[in-house]
Amino acid sequence: MTKRKFLSIVMIAVVILSIMICNSLSVGAATNKINDDTVDEYLQTCVENAHIPALSITIVNKDNVLFSSCYGECDDCDTPFVLGSVSKSFTAVCVMQLIEQGKINLDEKISAYLPNAADGDKITVSQLLNHTGGLGEHQTLENFHIINEQGEHHYANVNYSLLGKIIEKVSGLSYEEYVTKNIFEPLDLSHTAATQKESINNGLIDGYTDFWGFQLKRSHKYPTSENAWITVPAGYLSSSTNDLGRYLQMYLNGGEDIISKQSIDKMFYGDTVYVEDDVPFWYGYGWATVKEPLSEPVLRHSGLVETGTSCVFILPESGLGVAITTNVNDYFVTNEMMDSLGWGVILMLLGESPNEIADNAYLLNHLRIDLIMIAVFAVAVLPLCFLIRYRKSLKKNKKVRKVITLVIYHLILPIFILLVVPVFFQTPLWVAEAFVPDVFITVVLSSTMLFVTGVIKSIMLIHNIRVKQKNN
Repeated sequence: MTKRKFLSIVMIAVVILSIMICNSLSVGAATNKINDDTVDEYLQTCVENAHIPALSITIVNKDNVLFSSCYGECDDCDTPFVLGSVSKSFTAVCVMQLIEQGKINLDEKISAYLPNAADGDKITVSQLLNHTGGLGEHQTLENFHIINEQGEHHYANVNYSLLGKIIEKVSGLSYEEYVTKNIFEPLDLSHTAATQKESINNGLIDGYTDFWGFQLKRSHKYPTSENAWITVPAGYLSSSTNDLGRYLQMYLNGGEDIISKQSIDKMFYGDTVYVEDDVPFWYGYGWATVKEPLSEPVLRHSGLVETGTSCVFILPESGLGVAITTNVNDYFVTNEMMDSLGWGVILMLLGESPNEIADNAYLLNHLRIDLIMIAVFAVAVLPLCFLIRYRKSLKKNKKVRKVITLVIYHLILPIFILLVVPVFFQTPLWVAEAFVPDVFITVVLSSTMLFVTGVIKSIMLIHNIRVKQKNN
């Protein structure tokens, strides 16, 4: 055998071996094997440190469930949770189905379907889907109108409330009937529902809301009218993570018999709008794409209601889907940790180190927030406690100073406290009442006490002046 022939054989062998190794690696990637113990240990630690009453998670590829587990009060991964805005992608799928049937046109003005809609001749269906129609964040079906620059992303539940109405108009079915018949039943989502009654029948888990660091059980705030801020199409579907995993498989499999691959691509990438945020993203139709700083693009959408949170992820390149649900709304602390937990799971799936939640983070964060609320409350209570001293101080001739103090402390200050949430956080007090009730109670009670104390002091001051005038 010549040296050249020998080298040729060696090269052929190397090529064959390389192909075999690559195929082997591809099979490994396709099966998406997950280290269950590592993921489970990470989640267990996070749930404990974040004080989450119940959490459920399911990880899938296009064919199989790779990981499914629940923690805390959750019985199993068939337990339904209220989804919040994760519901929006279901509504977007319904719209895409009706587009494929020729019943809805993305570029059509919504007045074609809802003739009485305010500014309906200026807003397209596509703009509702990606929140670029100019509607306001806290508007409802009762009072919506354009208040923002069209073409810019302004997230608003009312966009998807309107889409729900369009679905009903063109299909002849209620939204609840349509989504059940055309998504839930074909995908066999037996623990997913669009009504409160059906959700409860499916075993809907109890929800919790934070009050000054204590998580108290609270009834779910299902919308009682179509003019609610969060309607069913915008945020009140319920589902289990096992069902959500099956729903995500529908996307990973190109739509199956629900919608076409072209419609999925349109939802994900077609009419996306760039949104500047802590982590910038591109918002499409019920899905947001995060491109950096991760090693591959991630599609996601989160959900929040008064009694829980949720998040779904799709990794198109890895062919993975992740669904996570919890039954607590702790706006300033646990919700942030829940977001960190979700991204931690994604980082693990991408072979990177996850975000850790420190065991004292919950206590320290709540301590800071509670101290601020205690300070505000103390500012309101102390003047009431010292009313007797104030009455005695009226004997001194410093009436002008006392009037100025009254105006500043018992008129300007309580108004300022009441305006902190609406002005600085750009959130109406009625939203604060629903999502941060402890802050709402602190603000309203403190302001009321300052006003009342001011009225009492004013009466004392006026009475004192009259007595002195009479004596003189």
